[in-house]
Amino acid sequence: MAIQEIALDIDLSVGVFQDTIVEDQRLKLRELGHDVDGNSIYPATGYWESTAIRIQDKIASFKGVAAKVDVTGGAAYKIYWSTSEDGFEWLEYEEVLANSAVSQYPAKYAKVKIEIFAEKKYSNFYIDVFNQKDKYSNPFIESDSGSLSLKKIYQLNMERALDTPTGMVLRQKVEKAKFQKVDRIRVSKG
Repeated sequence: MAIQEIALDIDLSVGVFQDTIVEDQRLKLRELGHDVDGNSIYPATGYWESTAIRIQDKIASFKGVAAKVDVTGGAAYKIYWSTSEDGFEWLEYEEVLANSAVSQYPAKYAKVKIEIFAEKKYSNFYIDVFNQKDKYSNPFIESDSGSLSLKKIYQLNMERALDTPTGMVLRQKVEKAKFQKVDRIRVSKG
């Protein structure tokens, strides 16, 4: 009995997709967005699982499975496969290694699962540029200068308490619950 290699093309457009998509007949991680430099951002991992593939009509018995994959980009991948006699109860997935075949008992159905792991890179993100006037309504935060900081200078409207022959007395109540400490009080003419 001669051993012959048989290639099976698998339709990547049908199956279960978890953070993956098929684009230009290639399986890849779905794009989540872009960083400030325009680089694409992907989930850390994703997978695709095929529908049941009937193999009994094509192959009488087999020794194992090997995979040939064209990889572009820096992502890593793992390929798994599982078999079933009835198409409902499946054996545990076994990894298909590139340089060795997986020995498995002959079965009527097979499924393929491909896991993709994104390449880890540093990205730059800007949460906010803090240059929009009055964007934050918190009276203790200052953001108009292009950076987010706690407000340090408060201008309060003083109440006129008393008029004297040499001037006037102004009064302002400062609640202890709003400030932990007061460094100084400056009164300007105005």
